[in-house]
Amino acid sequence: MQKFLAVGVFSLGLAGCMTPITPTQQAMPEISQVIEVPNKSKDQIFEDSKIWIAQSFKSANNVIQYADKSTGSIIGKGNIQYPCDGFIDCGAFGNDRVNFTIKIDTKDSKARVTINDVTRTNLTYVQGGVNNLGKEVPITILQHQQKIAVNLNNVIDQYKSAITSTKANENW
Repeated sequence: MQKFLAVGVFSLGLAGCMTPITPTQQAMPEISQVIEVPNKSKDQIFEDSKIWIAQSFKSANNVIQYADKSTGSIIGKGNIQYPCDGFIDCGAFGNDRVNFTIKIDTKDSKARVTINDVTRTNLTYVQGGVNNLGKEVPITILQHQQKIAVNLNNVIDQYKSAITSTKANENW
């Protein structure tokens, strides 16, 4: 009887430490930011943006899906590692990838970065004779959306620092 009581108290203690998850039917909201790029023309920002996308998102597929210099628009596909934290979170989602579409609109001295169409590709594995094929799924847990939004804002910050500090290296 004491063993059952001890197991019950221990289980209740573990359940009390668990963070409640909030499911949502809403797609992850679009993230957008306008970046001031002083003393750069639309064409310079456009070319520097293409270089940044190509260097930042390495993929077997074509990263830049669309680029039109006359309108100053670039659309690309990117992905980042799922931002897990903690033993259980990293055990469940640690090898997953977060996929997204990034659009950069350029004009003189400005660039607008928009990230949308955010999904998660889960890990492909075989466990206990069951084959779990990795597939692209929407992110339906609010806490996951919030963690991913922080990392996607970091991607925009990386773009901002790269595009505002890009110097032509003519001395090679």
